[in-house]
Amino acid sequence: MSEHVIDTLNRAQQVIPVKIISDTDKIDWEPYVLIVATLSLLAAVIIPFAQKWYEEYRTKRSFKFYFKKQLGLVLNLLTSNKIEYIKPSVKDNPEKHLYTPTEFSSKLEADFKEFKEAVQPRTIFTLLLNLQQFMQFVFQLRHSLMQIDFDKLTERTLEHGKELSKDELKKTYGIILIYESFISISLFHDRFGEMKTIKREMKEKVWVGLKLDKDILQSQTLLNQDLLHLNNNERSIFEITQMMRIVEEKTKEYFDYDNLQKKRRPLPVINK
Repeated sequence: MSEHVIDTLNRAQQVIPVKIISDTDKIDWEPYVLIVATLSLLAAVIIPFAQKWYEEYRTKRSFKFYFKKQLGLVLNLLTSNKIEYIKPSVKDNPEKHLYTPTEFSSKLEADFKEFKEAVQPRTIFTLLLNLQQFMQFVFQLRHSLMQIDFDKLTERTLEHGKELSKDELKKTYGIILIYESFISISLFHDRFGEMKTIKREMKEKVWVGLKLDKDILQSQTLLNQDLLHLNNNERSIFEITQMMRIVEEKTKEYFDYDNLQKKRRPLPVINK
């Protein structure tokens, strides 16, 4: 019996291995863990970068929208309004045309060179009238520009300068400089507010129209005096006309106006 007990004790001390999962059913998790780790690492790098890029893009877009909104009235004034031009003539019904500011300024320069020594009252009158109508548009444009807070625009540009390219910064600072120059140049060279024949009608410091005497064409002396005043200030006329062309050109360039016009679809023609 003692031999039986000893034999039982020996068996109890033996370790019997139990195989719960066979080798054929074992899954190799190592590649999957590696993929997950790689994706996590990429996400940790890419997501912050993408968020930063989107924030910069959104800020840049918001700044551009804000900047163009401030200048939108100027573009609208330059592209939507036209100035009535009267061809210098001795006819009772001279030719009339509507021109853009740039077209009108070129016509005014050419007429002044041709008729600055005119003697016919009608010719002198149309030359003076064209000048005053052009100067009224210049006043309207200057008035619109003076409503813009250029100091604030410059401050916002400095604030977001790092988000803009060199070309964008150059265009932004350039258009501000051009507008500020136009204000000062047009103010300094507008020396035609005290003309004797074609007077400006002002209301609360705003130019609202022109006042003409009924017998203006009989006032040969006054017409000659005003023409002499134009000749004495010839440089001022050309300074303003040239600056006007620069403003229109650079404004359209900043807004990419010509390309936008090309992309516009023509309105469909409705046949009645």
